Amino acid sequence: MRLTAKQKRFVDAFVNNGGNGREAIMAAGYNCNNDNSARVLASENLKKPNVILAIEQSGYIDSRIIDTEAIEGARELDFAKRRISTRKDRAEFLTGVYLDSSFPINSRLQAIQLLGKMYGDYLDKVVLQKDKVEMPVVHVTL
Repeated sequence: MRLTAKQKRFVDAFVNNGGNGREAIMAAGYNCNNDNSARVLASENLKKPNVILAIEQSGYIDSRIIDTEAIEGARELDFAKRRISTRKDRAEFLTGVYLDSSFPINSRLQAIQLLGKMYGDYLDKVVLQKDKVEMPVVHVTL
């Protein structure tokens, strides 16, 4: 998930002012009636994984305001967004489907078939000769 324009401004202000969320909310242009609402909005923003990741990526040094587990979670979300499953991930998933007897037999058989295709078990190897094959000449007399 991408940051909104306000969230980007919040991240920039948060990093530049040393981690003051209330001031960052005000500087980012959020609609706040008082300091209390600014603090609430700052708290909400600092719970969003994409905002936490952006703060970390901007080089902010943690002053124990941000939960390190949330940062790890945000990293995983960011990484998962950018990749397609690896061969190992697919193999583990398909093997799990095959081994889990709660799946219908058709699904389990399909999983085995896909694993076989993935690993090339069903490829027919055809050897092509480089030399020209000459057909024998047969003389027929009548």
